[in-house]
Amino acid sequence: MAGQSLKTALEGSLAIPLDDTALVNVDFHLHTTESDGKLSPAELARAVAAAGLDRFAVADHDTLAVYERHTAAFASMRARMVTGVEVSTNTGEREVHILGYGVPPDAPSLHEILCDRTAVRRGRAERIVELLRKAGVPITMDDVGRQAGNGMIGRPHIARALVDVKAARDISDAFDRYLGSGCAAYVPSSATTPAQAIRAINDSGGVSVLAHPTRNNAEELLDDLVRAGLMGIEAYSPSHTEHDTERLRILARKVGLVMSAGTDFHAPTEANPRPGVDVPAEDLAGFLKLIDAAPSRQR
Repeated sequence: MAGQSLKTALEGSLAIPLDDTALVNVDFHLHTTESDGKLSPAELARAVAAAGLDRFAVADHDTLAVYERHTAAFASMRARMVTGVEVSTNTGEREVHILGYGVPPDAPSLHEILCDRTAVRRGRAERIVELLRKAGVPITMDDVGRQAGNGMIGRPHIARALVDVKAARDISDAFDRYLGSGCAAYVPSSATTPAQAIRAINDSGGVSVLAHPTRNNAEELLDDLVRAGLMGIEAYSPSHTEHDTERLRILARKVGLVMSAGTDFHAPTEANPRPGVDVPAEDLAGFLKLIDAAPSRQR
């Protein structure tokens, strides 16, 4: 009976029939030009449609602009879409990203930590460029601006500019040599702590999830994050090894976290040509139950 109830609940949430070994194609970690993605909201919507995603979320960095200004682009797939945001936080030693799902775009608790992020990120970019130039790298804010366009500036824009001026082989090399934690041009993106972001997301009625837990050794902070109210972990990602995924699945069950999945999709690449990751439906059950009870789904 319990298994049948789970299957029925999942079919209702996903709006697709499931068998006992079903995989679902989802992506709850997508970016647009409203932050540091290369695709406009309309272009991303077309990519989502082409990939045939069962459920998805745009989780731009530190902004809910997609849900405020670009709802028409996703109108035909609204039932499959989950509101999302990726909040940049800092522990003082490392950068940690907290995803918020099912959040109302007008939530006061989120507005308090997201306001003025455009100006903060531009100031950070200017400081990074200053440090790069002191290190002898021939890069300017104009180079970065050409990558960012009218969107919020992020490190991927600076990384792409570094590739363009031949200071790095590719984006990964730019982060490894210049922009990553501990590098000469690393500047923290935020004074917001992970606990503050978790509290703001939870207070808005949303679901707080640790993004890319294998990055910056964020997984080491899990006990503290759970005590702060963290509700989920991004257990499935193309950037994880099979061992990573299995370890995170076990860890999620051990500490009582729901599991989410996402590609951190910024643009089509050779390694990641389209959004979407196949996930056992049963592993998403807890996450989807929380999402479908969130305030943004009740509007």
